Amino acid sequence: MFKKISLLIFIVAMVSSCGEEAIRNTIPYARVNFTIDLNGMDHELRNPLSYRIYGSDDRRVESDRMGYAGLLVVTGADGTIYAYDSCCPHEDNKQVTVLPKQDGTAGCSHCESQYVTIYGLGSPVSGPSSESLQIYRVIPLKDGTFQIIN
Repeated sequence: MFKKISLLIFIVAMVSSCGEEAIRNTIPYARVNFTIDLNGMDHELRNPLSYRIYGSDDRRVESDRMGYAGLLVVTGADGTIYAYDSCCPHEDNKQVTVLPKQDGTAGCSHCESQYVTIYGLGSPVSGPSSESLQIYRVIPLKDGTFQIIN
């Protein structure tokens, strides 16, 4: 009887853990591995609605990787850090990137799609794009330090 109950609990735990949404790829895959420090070089990201774009020239250590077209790191209204690939998913071209604005959106000057960036979804709100910006994971490490990965 104990084995049957243990097996049932194990099955329920496995099924319930499968509910986490996978990170979707809206553009060609490119590795991401970058650390930001809000108490150091990236202090401007401590402010709500702030943003910063990181490209290959911003690598700090040899293992840094910036995704397909660069990283767009945004601080939401509540202080949460979000990271996206700078590539416009409608254009799917690493030379065509979105530019962030002070109002919590980012826009593509080529197709004129606009995306909301301050809630962590990168959803399109206008223009021809039907795909969201590519989202990357932001993992808190220690006070004010975050690892961005895919």
